[in-house]
Amino acid sequence: MIVKASMAGAIGVALGLWASEAILANGGPFGVVAIGPWRVAAKAGSLEADPYTRAGLERSGEIPLALGEGLHLGARVVDARRPLDARCSYRVGSRTPAARYWTLSVVDREGFPVGNAAGRYGFRSSEILRDADGGFSIFVSASAHAGNWLPIGAPDPFALVLRLYDSPLSATAGGIEKRAAPSIVREACA
Repeated sequence: MIVKASMAGAIGVALGLWASEAILANGGPFGVVAIGPWRVAAKAGSLEADPYTRAGLERSGEIPLALGEGLHLGARVVDARRPLDARCSYRVGSRTPAARYWTLSVVDREGFPVGNAAGRYGFRSSEILRDADGGFSIFVSASAHAGNWLPIGAPDPFALVLRLYDSPLSATAGGIEKRAAPSIVREACA
């Protein structure tokens, strides 16, 4: 009887750990708001964050932006739901949700900047080249591109991270309209 109970307990613990790992590896479905290809854990920087969001932050070592500071949006797919591929080039733009300041970065699966020969890891809103109407296009590709270009280093999986600082939408990530977020368009693949 004790052996059966111990075996059932061990199986239960193993299944629980496996399920938790699977949820954390896929970004966790709880408290995540989808805005086109972008995902944001709306409560990540608050005491109201769900246990999986907190566990994911602990695991990554990331310090989330507090609700009043801004939002952290991540994208691993293009508009058509295809994963971002380092063999392809992408155009990101032409607008962002309201924020005093923003950054766009290329990161690896763990959230670290992707190393590249150009030494460029992201763009800040203060340095971006803009169109006559105030819009912008940032090209993300392994090969050099004229204008705003973010290089992809190794041909490994990557993600895009958009951080909005001092945004009036910080407390209401669900209120961001899809058309206000930058689009991600796949241009060509090698």
